Amino acid sequence: MSDEAQVENDQLQMQAVETDANYEERVQKIKFNDIIDSKFGYERYTGPAEKEAWLINFQPSEMVDEQSKTIISAVDFYFIEESGEKFKISYPFRPYFYISTSDGAEHHVASVLSKKYGGFLVVEILDKEDLDLKNHLSGLKKTYIKLSFPSTAELTKVKRDLMPLVRKNRSRIKKESQYCSYLARNMGGSNYELRENDVLADIIDIREHDLPYHMRVAIDEKY
Repeated sequence: MSDEAQVENDQLQMQAVETDANYEERVQKIKFNDIIDSKFGYERYTGPAEKEAWLINFQPSEMVDEQSKTIISAVDFYFIEESGEKFKISYPFRPYFYISTSDGAEHHVASVLSKKYGGFLVVEILDKEDLDLKNHLSGLKKTYIKLSFPSTAELTKVKRDLMPLVRKNRSRIKKESQYCSYLARNMGGSNYELRENDVLADIIDIREHDLPYHMRVAIDEKY
C-alpha cells in the first residue's frame, strides 16, 4: 500500500471511530469471532471460483467495510464440501424497517429523518401491500418509508428513538379523532407546518422491525 493510500485509509478509520463510540470493541469482537471460526475449520472464502457445498448453518455477524472502514452487518453462511473441506461466506446486507405516516406526510418525514440521521441512514419512499387495509386483496397498497442502516447497531438506535414517538402519536391520534381534528388537519394540507417536532408527530407506525436480521436476509434473498 502506498503512503498516500495508507493516509487515506487511516483517515477513513478515524472517521469511523469518531462516529461509533464502540468501534474498537466491535472490531475486536469481529476478529475474535473469525479466530473461533478458524479453529473449527471455517475460513472466510472470498475467491471468484464457484464452490459446491452443503449449507449447514448461518448466523448474524458484522464485518469492516474495506472502502469506508465502517462496521456493517452481514450474515455468515457456513458450508461443508463433499471432500469434508469447510468454509464460510460473509454476505453484507443493510438491515431495515418501514415506517408509516399520516397521509401526505411521507416526503416531509423522510426529509427530516434524512437530515437527523444523514450520516448513515438511507431513506426510500415506496408503495407496498398492507394487510390491514380493508381492500388489500384488490391490490390496494399503502405508501411507506423504508429506513435502511449500515448495521443493526444503527437500526436499534433509530428504532429506540422512534418507538416512544409512535406510541405517543397513536395515543394522540386516538384522542383527537373524537373531535375529528386529526382528519381535518390531514385534509387541510396547505397549512402543513415543517417544524421537526410537528413532522415527527406524523409517524404513526413501525413495521417489520422485530424480524431477526439473519431471517430477514434469508427471506429477502430467498435462501
